[in-house]
Amino acid sequence: MAKRKIIEIDEKKCNGCGLCIPNCPEGALQVIGGKAVLVSGIYCDGLGACLKPCPQKAISIVEREAEPYDELKVIERLAKKGDGVVQAHLQHLKKHKEFKYLEQAKKYLGEGRWRAAQGRI
Repeated sequence: MAKRKIIEIDEKKCNGCGLCIPNCPEGALQVIGGKAVLVSGIYCDGLGACLKPCPQKAISIVEREAEPYDELKVIERLAKKGDGVVQAHLQHLKKHKEFKYLEQAKKYLGEGRWRAAQGRI
């Protein structure tokens, strides 16, 4: 493991509203037991798309020891959820200029599906 930016959720502040969930393009968050939970560090890119919608300010970005973000596992998981989910994720990567991850996604998706995605982002 290496030190990197990743989100942290303050369980005391989190009220389980779930507003962070649809704002996480990687699908790294779930509400479990009435609280938002980071399901796996490998799915969190540390860019913080989930911060703004949290009305309780329960989510922050910290730098700590964590497993590396894994774009291939993220895109593989998101591809099963449909094209709309993939599109949102690719737009997120493009917005944050994460071109290395876009290339990894392109490789996974294959040329045909990538071209279709490019037409929409």
